[in-house]
Amino acid sequence: MRFKFATGSVALGTAAALAFATAIPAQAADPGVTSNKIVIGTTTPLTGPAAPGYKDIPVAAKAYFDYVNANGGINGRKVDLRVFDDQYNPALAKKGTSQLILRDKIFAMYGALGTPTHSAVVQDLNRRGIPDIFVNTGGASFDNPKKYPMTFPYFPSYIVESKVMGYYMANDPALNAKKKCLFYQDGEFGDNAKVGFAAAGTTFAATTSYFSGQQVAPFSAQITKLKSAGCELVVFFGVTSATAQLLGTAARSGFAPTWMITSVGTDPSVLKGSLGASTGALMKGIYVPNFLVPAQDVGNAYVSQMKALASANGLEWNFYTYYGINTAYVLAQALKAAGKDLTREGLVNAMQTQSKNFRSAAVVPFIINSKSHQGLTGYYMAQYNANTDAERLTDYVMVATSSSSGTAKKITFRPAPPTKKLLP
Repeated sequence: MRFKFATGSVALGTAAALAFATAIPAQAADPGVTSNKIVIGTTTPLTGPAAPGYKDIPVAAKAYFDYVNANGGINGRKVDLRVFDDQYNPALAKKGTSQLILRDKIFAMYGALGTPTHSAVVQDLNRRGIPDIFVNTGGASFDNPKKYPMTFPYFPSYIVESKVMGYYMANDPALNAKKKCLFYQDGEFGDNAKVGFAAAGTTFAATTSYFSGQQVAPFSAQITKLKSAGCELVVFFGVTSATAQLLGTAARSGFAPTWMITSVGTDPSVLKGSLGASTGALMKGIYVPNFLVPAQDVGNAYVSQMKALASANGLEWNFYTYYGINTAYVLAQALKAAGKDLTREGLVNAMQTQSKNFRSAAVVPFIINSKSHQGLTGYYMAQYNANTDAERLTDYVMVATSSSSGTAKKITFRPAPPTKKLLP
C-alpha cells in the first residue's frame, strides 16, 4: 500500500479555482471536491521517535477508504487521503498543513495527530473554514466550538480519562489503599491529566515528569524518585514508546508497582519492539482505560470485520490499526450524511446534527452538537493479561466532561451494530 504524500498538487477546475480565490457563492464547489473525488489530508509522524504505532493509523484509514472506493465510494465520490510526515514536530506540522491546503487543495483535515503539533495549525484551519475532523489527541482544548467551530475531536479528552482513572481507583478498595504516584509527559498532555485528577479528588504522594522527545531515553532519574517515594501504584500519562522505557527501566531497577497507564500508551505491538520476549510478563496486570470493543473479541461484528480488512491489506492488528479503520468508518458516515451536494458547511452541519446516528466500535456515548464538540465521553477499565490482551473489567462505562470540575459517573451503554458490510 502506498501513500500519496503531500508533495504534489491536485488540479481544480477553472471555475472552482476562481470561486475559491474570490468570495465563494452558496452553490460553488469547495476545494477538494469534484464530481468523483473527495481529497482529505492528515499530518502525522511516519518517522521519528513518536512514529511507532502512530504511523499505522493513516495506513489503516487508507485501507478502509480504498475498501469504500472499491464499493462505489461515498455518494459516487472516491476518497483520496493525502498524508504528510510531520515527525511530531510543530514546525513540520505547519509546513505540512500549508502544503495540504495550498498544493493538495484538501476538502477537510482528518485525524491530524498530536497536541503540540495540531495546536500549531488549528487556528489557521478554522480561520480558513476547513473542517478539522477527528483530531487524533485527547487534548481538551480542541473541544471549543466557539473558538474552533470547524474542529471535532473523536478521542476522549485526557481530562475525561484522568477523571475516569480517579473514579475507578477511588471505588476499588485494593487500589484505593495503595500509595499513589503520578508520572506524566510535560505540556497539555500532562496538564490535562492533573486537571482531571484534581477534579476527581485524587491525590498523589509523589509526581514526576518527562518532556516530549525524551521517550527514547531511559527514565532512570524518574524511576529512582518513584521508587524512593515508596510508590505502590503509579499512574503514567505518556505515549507507548515512553511506556517501553518506563517498564524496561523499572524492571532493571527492581521497581514493580501496580501500573495504571493511559489508553494511548500501552499498545503491545509497539512495546514488543523494545521489550521483546519480556513484554507479556511486564504488561501483565497493567490497568488501562479503553473505549473500543476489546480488540481480541473476534466474535464482535466490529472487530471481526475491521480485523478482516486489516488482514486483507497485510496490516498488523493493533490498537492503532483498529483505531484508524474505526475513525475512517465514522468519517465516511459523516461524508455520506452531508449529502451528494458536498460542501464544507454541509459536513459541519452533518457532524453537529447527525452524529448520534454514526456507528462505531466505541462502547461509550459520542457527543457532537453545536454547543459541544467533545467526541467520545468516557471509558471502561481493562487489565492486561500475560498474552497482552486487555481484558474488560467492568460491564459499565465511566463518563465525564472535560470541565475542570465534576467527577466521572457510572452508566451502562450499548452501541448500535455496524452498518451492512461496514460501508457508510
